[in-house]
Amino acid sequence: MSEQKKAVLMMHTDQGQGQLWQTALATQQLEVIWEKASIELVQYLETCDQQYLPDLLLVDMAIKSPNSEMLQSSSVCQWASKNNSKTKIVLFNPRQEKIKDIEHSWALRRGASDVLPRLSSENLIAEVARVTALIGCSLDTSPLEKIMRTISNNSSQASLKNPEAIADEAEAPNRSTTKNKSKSDKSKSDADTKGAVMYRGVIIRR
Repeated sequence: MSEQKKAVLMMHTDQGQGQLWQTALATQQLEVIWEKASIELVQYLETCDQQYLPDLLLVDMAIKSPNSEMLQSSSVCQWASKNNSKTKIVLFNPRQEKIKDIEHSWALRRGASDVLPRLSSENLIAEVARVTALIGCSLDTSPLEKIMRTISNNSSQASLKNPEAIADEAEAPNRSTTKNKSKSDKSKSDADTKGAVMYRGVIIRR
């Protein structure tokens, strides 16, 4: 009897990046489930039988709940913590080639296992390796090297299908914090004097 494949559930706003992730992860003998960004992820997970929950969630950081202004990356991290879920949560920012330290700290404080930047021919193997390591899978680099060559030849088309939409999505996290701005201004001022900064309403100690 063959061993059951480990499953990764993805939610992306960038179609080109989603296709890259889907192709790359499939070469690692993983079951890849690509859900629409319009679903309520926590509700989806709560309807799943515990034994059929995905081993890892790969979620674009900018995706909001369809019923509120809350980021789904935050709500799914809260769900995982509340339910002591074994599902690993990896956040993804297709708008950045390198994740900022403050962004990484914010995600870890929320309960995510890692935060990954935009995939490219330069980082494909390294980023896929971070995902497979989290769920205890070995890495097969051979098919990934073939994908890297494809990205190199078609990077401008695959990565920037809709630059205006990407720019709009990049502003989404900033808009989502507007309601909390007045409450966080005083905290930010106090934190700065103590060598700390505010990121999305969370104090990050340097």
